[in-house]
Amino acid sequence: MTNEIETILKMQKDENLVFKLIIDRNEFQIKNLEIKNESTHVTEPTKRGGVYFSDITVYKINVVINDLKITKYLTKAMLGPSTEFQDIIIQPINKKNKKNEHVKIITHLTSSIQNSNKIILNLTIQNIIKN
Repeated sequence: MTNEIETILKMQKDENLVFKLIIDRNEFQIKNLEIKNESTHVTEPTKRGGVYFSDITVYKINVVINDLKITKYLTKAMLGPSTEFQDIIIQPINKKNKKNEHVKIITHLTSSIQNSNKIILNLTIQNIIKN
């Protein structure tokens, strides 16, 4: 997965990509996106709580979305209110030709912060699918 993420980051820098977020068949324009690799609190790969797998490092995405209509879809997406994570898809779009890149980043929501004009979503990358 590391190679795919590095490719996406390079494309973002070189081709001026924009991104959209897809949740429950609804699309939202992403205003800002940052991908980083972080350490977790586990010392070896493990299944946490019998619900999801955690490795010693994880790729995280922080996104900013200005459309607050997304909030009505977030309760079903985060573990806690629901018993399963819902997949949230991040799709890169080439800004020059407006075409979707042939990549889908599958993520899970871990937390969100909202104010009156934006929402920040903290997501964990689960998979990258090339289509």
